[in-house]
Amino acid sequence: MKVFALLLFIFSLSFGESLYVAVASSMRPLMEELKEEFERKNPGVEIKVSYASSGSIYRQILGGAPYEVFLSANEVYPEKLYERSFATKPVPFAEGRLVIFSLRHRVEDERVLLIAKRVAIASPRHAPYGIAGVEFLKNAGLYDRVRGKLVYGSNVAQAFQFVVSGGADVGIVSLSLVKTYRRGSYSVVAKDKHSPIIHSAVITSKGKTSPVAREFVDFLLSEEVKKLLLHYGFEAIK
Repeated sequence: MKVFALLLFIFSLSFGESLYVAVASSMRPLMEELKEEFERKNPGVEIKVSYASSGSIYRQILGGAPYEVFLSANEVYPEKLYERSFATKPVPFAEGRLVIFSLRHRVEDERVLLIAKRVAIASPRHAPYGIAGVEFLKNAGLYDRVRGKLVYGSNVAQAFQFVVSGGADVGIVSLSLVKTYRRGSYSVVAKDKHSPIIHSAVITSKGKTSPVAREFVDFLLSEEVKKLLLHYGFEAIK
């Protein structure tokens, strides 16, 4: 069976193949490099990427979107897809970190949130970093004091853009987006202030017969990718 899968993979590469991957917006900088490296290693394969919040992608997959692989910013949505037979068993591969970020203020800790006029955060309705952000605010005893100045992005990338564009003077966003931007000031939120942000991958029902989809998920667990995760502000799952 493994020999057949390998032959099928090689055969598909000889004619070229597209792999449709949906990715949580917090992973965009990392995914751009993953795409480049995977395509370099696999001539003939083209990865076509769509970015959105994990919750939005989840609903799109339930609605029949053509994604073959889904990289989520949490374990919840992949697990739901698996339970409903829309995807394979989730594969955790990275842990994200939450930060307080600003271009206008020097950020030393959460006290900057009290002097901010507007605080950008991803929507906790469908964005894992938004859920973690609200958990952090509540655990830090700050939620009631800042809720009136929260500005919600549809995903963490939009919340980050609110800060960059001046729509908010402080943001609660992902380290991965801030680290690649290389401007401003930020403070990493302690892990014990929110639930772990575990990025997980699944192969959807539309990708279950694709050897390329399996090859890509295996690639996410490689030593090469583990090094890239650290560079882009993530921690590899041990």
